[in-house]
Amino acid sequence: MPHTRAIRAHMIQSYDGTEWQVFVALPDEARWPTVPFPLTDGIPTLRARTNALATLGYALLDGEHTWDWMETVFEGDPDGTVSLVATTTVAPTHPTADDT
Repeated sequence: MPHTRAIRAHMIQSYDGTEWQVFVALPDEARWPTVPFPLTDGIPTLRARTNALATLGYALLDGEHTWDWMETVFEGDPDGTVSLVATTTVAPTHPTADDT
């Protein structure tokens, strides 16, 4: 893959707790396209997440299937409900001049 700007991809549970969402955090974009997975299907596999990223036009930067997991509290949640968040580094599969 050519030199490209690294971007962070995330997988979170939706705010209403009904699905997992895979998305790429794009600077200067108000809304990010997501790929949803029903919560009832369990945590999406590495392959499912990789396929979701490909659907969004991204690939894992280093070709490895590594995701970092962390716990966070939903912002503004008075009960302090903990959410799991997974992140990895990706790059566009078709970089533009701005990405190189």
